Amino acid sequence: MPKVVYNESQGLIQQAGSGIQFETTPFSPVQAITTDSSTIGAPGVYTVSGASALTTFVPDPSSVPGGMVIVRAISNKAHILTGSANVAGVNIFAGRLGGPVREGTKLLFAGTAEGESVSLVSDGRAYLLTGMSGSCTITAPA
Repeated sequence: MPKVVYNESQGLIQQAGSGIQFETTPFSPVQAITTDSSTIGAPGVYTVSGASALTTFVPDPSSVPGGMVIVRAISNKAHILTGSANVAGVNIFAGRLGGPVREGTKLLFAGTAEGESVSLVSDGRAYLLTGMSGSCTITAPA
């Protein structure tokens, strides 16, 4: 099997060898969310910013098992992560926030400082909170 190399000036190049090599990244590894009711389509790194708090929908965790989603608030607003319509009302977030494990339908940023972030990994049923900076809350359905 030939080796495929990607560089910015020539695009895809086929060479002797095997594997894939990126000499430059063909896309930004960080995607910006700047509008309310945006949907995260795939695992990756996202920044959220707006003049007011934004609600962002994460994909159904069963559609991205093993996928990691990292979200960093770059505006000091109380942004919200929640499930899409097909998982509305289902506890899709789980994590330990200084006490027992908490499960809920929404993950809320405190909005007290720029740079608050969460790291989530899908186990196929829920997004597990694997790390955070700043403060966030997982809320249960009302």
